[in-house]
Amino acid sequence: MITGKQIAEARKRKGLTQAALADILDVSPEAVSKWERDAYSPSPEKAERLYQELGMALLDDDGMLSNGRLFDEAHMSAFLKGKLSAGSFPEALKALPYAKEKHEGQLRKPTSLQIPYINHPLTMTCHALAMGLEDDTLLAALLLHDVSEDCGVLPEDLPFCKEVRDVVKLVTKPKKGFSESAYYAAISKNPKASMVKCIDRCNNVSGMAIGFTVERMQDYIEETERYYPTLLRVIKNAPEYNNAAWLLSYQIRSLLLTAKRITAS
Repeated sequence: MITGKQIAEARKRKGLTQAALADILDVSPEAVSKWERDAYSPSPEKAERLYQELGMALLDDDGMLSNGRLFDEAHMSAFLKGKLSAGSFPEALKALPYAKEKHEGQLRKPTSLQIPYINHPLTMTCHALAMGLEDDTLLAALLLHDVSEDCGVLPEDLPFCKEVRDVVKLVTKPKKGFSESAYYAAISKNPKASMVKCIDRCNNVSGMAIGFTVERMQDYIEETERYYPTLLRVIKNAPEYNNAAWLLSYQIRSLLLTAKRITAS
């Protein structure tokens, strides 16, 4: 279990007083004080809200993540909310709850794992931040990149700035008249859309062994090798993305090599 000392340390890292945290959680300051002194524990409902607000992982009695997954939606969401709230990220901060609402009830494949779909854009956004990418519109586009394709919201109807809408439109596959080559050619004209697509592909390739058939994996590998070198060159040529481009290139190539060995066995 998380101790009172850990709660206190996380609260202080957030710059919150006991009274401020109590106000957020709708409890008394005395209750927060008792949690931090291990006088008693919060209820399960208050514990989940507490950990989300402080960006802490939910742990079981063995010190493991409660749902067995490192990249837990509640944990990532709390981390992103804290990070975005502390900086100048108005579009991304608005996109976080919007994406969660639109993807509500959707699951990642295979659905038997019961992983909420929002896990995917949250992981991508955390990946971008880990690479030092702190562009507000890029982070918002990462969170929203599948909203139009999967949730029936037209890109032009998204309540976000034009740059975010334009990037989401580029990475959204049309329902009719789809041409793979034309799709990637359009994306390659926009470095930000290219970055979204490369992070998306990196995340998808890393998990395809779980949800793809061997035939689908082989098709995915071929598609990646055909189009993604161009997208990687586009972002390498953008000074603000150069370092991240090298990291993504290494990650994608390494994942593809592993995938090839899996499909060949």
